Amino acid sequence: MKDDTPTRVALLEQSISHVNETLIRIDKRFDHLETRMETRFDRMESRIWSLFLWMIGGFVGVLGLLAHSMHWI
Repeated sequence: MKDDTPTRVALLEQSISHVNETLIRIDKRFDHLETRMETRFDRMESRIWSLFLWMIGGFVGVLGLLAHSMHWI
């Protein structure tokens, strides 16, 4: 029988190299996705705070109008 161990080892090394390259590409994609998600959450958070401040201002305005109409102030 012929010893084809070096050929098998070379094929295994090539397969491992391809798997490693694929995993690196997948990791880069998830890093990019994570960055995009963080950016979107930051934008959403700032918008929520803006809307919260507008809501508080609206409540203050309505309470001021109510207090004025009831002659409390």
